[in-house]
Amino acid sequence: MAEYLEAVKRYMRVDGDEDDGVIAALYEAAVLYLKNAGVRETEASLPLYNLCVWSLTLHYYDHRDAVGSEAEIPVGLRPVLNQLKLTAAIQGDID
Repeated sequence: MAEYLEAVKRYMRVDGDEDDGVIAALYEAAVLYLKNAGVRETEASLPLYNLCVWSLTLHYYDHRDAVGSEAEIPVGLRPVLNQLKLTAAIQGDID
């Protein structure tokens, strides 16, 4: 997990370790979100998968104080998520 945490923190441009617990939890939430959306991590999709997880983690981190309102998923993330879902469906990776 430490390797994933460092990678997502580089993407998020977060220095220091005071928020590591929060970022790790948000990262796990992003992975679960993608899994529930029908997206699985595969070697072929790894760059797009990482982009999706990192972007969701950053989105969750930036909006973690938004109580009572849900921030929309970033516009540029939707096409990546759709492509990952389509690729999984074509390859038969969806349960």
